[in-house]
Amino acid sequence: MTRNLAARAPLLSALLVSAALLAVGLIDWPAGRARSAMQAMRSTEANRADREANAGGYYEGLINRGDPEDRASDEIALRLLGKPDRWVSFHDMGATHYIPDSFVQFQLYPNIHKPVFDHVFTTNEHGLRDLEGYQVAKPPGTFRIVLLGSSIDMGWGVDVTETYENWLEEWLNARAVKIGLDRKFEVLNFAMAAHGPAQRLERFRTFAAQFEPDLVLYSGTMLDPRLSEIHLCDLLRYRADPTYDFVRAVLDVAALTDDDLALDSEGQLRRRSRLKAKLAPHLWTICDGAVGMLAAECRARRVPLVYLIIPRAGLSDLPGDRDEGVYRHQEMARRHGIRQLDLTGSFDDEDPTSLALAPWDDHPNAEGHRLIFLALARALVADPELSKLLLEAEAGGRLLTAQSLADLDEGRPAARR
Repeated sequence: MTRNLAARAPLLSALLVSAALLAVGLIDWPAGRARSAMQAMRSTEANRADREANAGGYYEGLINRGDPEDRASDEIALRLLGKPDRWVSFHDMGATHYIPDSFVQFQLYPNIHKPVFDHVFTTNEHGLRDLEGYQVAKPPGTFRIVLLGSSIDMGWGVDVTETYENWLEEWLNARAVKIGLDRKFEVLNFAMAAHGPAQRLERFRTFAAQFEPDLVLYSGTMLDPRLSEIHLCDLLRYRADPTYDFVRAVLDVAALTDDDLALDSEGQLRRRSRLKAKLAPHLWTICDGAVGMLAAECRARRVPLVYLIIPRAGLSDLPGDRDEGVYRHQEMARRHGIRQLDLTGSFDDEDPTSLALAPWDDHPNAEGHRLIFLALARALVADPELSKLLLEAEAGGRLLTAQSLADLDEGRPAARR
């Protein structure tokens, strides 16, 4: 334990500095300068590689994966930032069904209703973090959108009615009524916490596709390589079938040995750090392979695919810091012929710390989800082809104004079904 804590000392120092930055972040910055001002004060903070490693550790803890000693040291660091005892993982909440011998590894149980933090975590009858009332067979006159993503898109830490995808569904239906379009919209949320790109692909092929989507939204974030690392380590630990040729190719190129894959007496990877080091150069390749195969699947089904680049809240995806990751996502989308919408500027005019769930948790809060929705709605109607696909008219039938987007705020119901 002593050796492990020493090795993870950067996590403690980085989080302490983040706490100091949080205090500075309480200053009321002028609109448009919040994120840039915080950026200017980050010279003493851990570099991006350290921050991503720390974030990956948080996600491993969220789904209760990773080495027990690593999870324990992460917990110590998070406590220093004031993490309360009631902040729980999916495993502790009993919401996650683990399937160690499967490629997808884990998914949500259906019909979950669990108080967590200051809200209730729910899933519907299909095991989706979404509203009730969706049927597998698409109703006549319905335009159905499928969302693939991870915990941000799933809505970790917010009520199900506050997720950006449910904002989108409600707004599209209200928009259709306003412009006289005889169409109902359903946006189905297949996102799952800590699912990497390859798991999103598998979830589409084996589950989401049967819901007959008319449009697929694929969400990518700057943390996707780390989620791919967690996934690969789980596949190797549980000796699950790699399933896809692009995954097998990466494992071959990484030149893993029997010693790299050895398990200890508790079934944990004995050489996890060395294994991660060997996988590290190939994580974006996994992302690219998954995106390429998803694009091919959607083309074969004649279903349009849109690549969303989604921000994390807090100090995670500040301008400048996120540039390399955004470029990687944009290049993947271009290479595979996928239309892309970069939403990473959604929080740039806000105090970044006000949009995170907590200092130790960079998932967007309810206001963060609303801002992602606003950016997505504007991007959809600004794209002539997408606007025609969705609403059969450019610019959504008329110019999009701040008031038209704000209409839903007035008397917005808590539930719509």
